[in-house]
Amino acid sequence: MEGSYARDLIGSMIQSTRYLTRTTVTRRKHDPFDDALEDLRVSGAVLFHESYLAPWAIAVPEEAQLRELLGVGNDVRVVVFHYVRRETFDLQVEGSAAMPVRAGEVVICPGGGSHLMSCGDAVSAPFDEIVRGGGPQRVASGTPGSTELICGFFYLRAAPLNPLLAALPSAVRVAADDVALSPILSSTATMLAHEIGRGAFGSYTVARLLEVFCAEAISAYRRTGGIEHPGWFKGLADPRIAEAIRQIHAEPARAWTVPALASTAALSASRFAARFRETTGQSVMAYVASWRVNLACRLLRETDLQLGEIADRIGYESLPAFSRAFKAQLGQSPTAWRNPGIGERKRLPL
Repeated sequence: MEGSYARDLIGSMIQSTRYLTRTTVTRRKHDPFDDALEDLRVSGAVLFHESYLAPWAIAVPEEAQLRELLGVGNDVRVVVFHYVRRETFDLQVEGSAAMPVRAGEVVICPGGGSHLMSCGDAVSAPFDEIVRGGGPQRVASGTPGSTELICGFFYLRAAPLNPLLAALPSAVRVAADDVALSPILSSTATMLAHEIGRGAFGSYTVARLLEVFCAEAISAYRRTGGIEHPGWFKGLADPRIAEAIRQIHAEPARAWTVPALASTAALSASRFAARFRETTGQSVMAYVASWRVNLACRLLRETDLQLGEIADRIGYESLPAFSRAFKAQLGQSPTAWRNPGIGERKRLPL
């Protein structure tokens, strides 16, 4: 893909998906996982679909450099993904051991660090060469022994305290072709490969498939590796802790206390507080505070509500109390966050 075309395509994808009508459903029960997924505001773009014969290597820079390279503002998280259609490659995230990514697997890199993709011993090609249409020598799809890749980006406009993002490791690897693990992910991966195979990189269909692909890959990780260590996913896997989290999300403005939330989980206050920390890795009230501020960030970004109205909506009785809580979480006042300096994050449309 020629470099200028790649940049123009990515730019058009960002603009077109930004204004897509969000799908709405009637929920019988508030779902914190759905809340956090919706907060991501996922869109995406496929950068390339290529096949390489070993040896080859591609160096992917850290997120800040990717944003600059792609012309994306600081209000957007750029999360790289690599979907392997045939054969395998090794992925090494900075500071971690290399992991093999095999045919049928997708690896998503939400940590934002630089990483190296390689197959065999080769000098790595800088990622900007790939954007310009250069990089390792390409071979025809289906060439025996070649690694076939679909690589691109998910663009996230999440508020900064989204618990789902905090629960993800630097690299998420899941089997995208495992029907038993996730039939929706498997079907979406097949449809995505079909659309990309016929050259529909920038189509509306690919844009929506990428949203589902991202959501289902995260869901698959949540059900497998996500519950191995203390964190938000493990908390959601505990029925009693999950019920308390659900209540927090359903009524963020309620004057929550540890005893009140413990009653929703049918546990004593002391046992509930200990169990919440054991499963999620943080205290009950710390979670309440971070989710409220996360909601405040979304309201500051997407509405013209006065600060006092926002404070009331998320459960603070006074503006000073809201401002103190906000600054404790993010290191700046709500006013400063809503009105960044020149060159920083811009407000997004609804």
